[in-house]
Formats: sequence, structure tokens, C-alpha cells
Amino acid sequence: VRNTEEVVEIELDLIRNRIMRYEMLLELSGLVVGVAAAVTGAFGMNLVNHFEEHPHMFYNVCVTLLLFMGGMGYSILRKLSLDNIL
Repeated sequence: VRNTEEVVEIELDLIRNRIMRYEMLLELSGLVVGVAAAVTGAFGMNLVNHFEEHPHMFYNVCVTLLLFMGGMGYSILRKLSLDNIL
């Protein structure tokens, strides 16, 4: 009976750890998107900064944000995989 209980506890621990990993990934994705939303909010405050007159600035900011989000997400995932968390 003890061996069966220990096996069940180990299986439950494994499932709990998987759920914690998924939860951490979701929280980190929210962090990455939140940083981009903060930058977007700063550009959307109708402040006069002369970027609105530049013909390609919108695309430059979008590409920069996408690259920053991708780099931030990649570096976080790489760090977590090197530490054997993921």
C-alpha cells in the first residue's frame, strides 16, 4: 500500500510541476506583451514628438517592438532551459 501511495504522490508531483511550468510560461508571455504595450501606450499619447511626420516611423516602431519581444522571449526561455526549469 505504501509503494502505491508513493507512486501516486510522485505522479501528482509531476503533474503539479508541469502545471507550474505552463503557468510560468503564461506569466512570462504576459510580461513580454506588457512591455510592448507600455511602449505602444507611450507612442499613443498624442504627444508632439515629430515621429508622426516621418513616413516610415510606424513600421520602424512595429518592427523594433516585434524584434524586442522576440529577443526578450527567446532570452527568457533560453535562460530557463539552461537552468533546467523548462
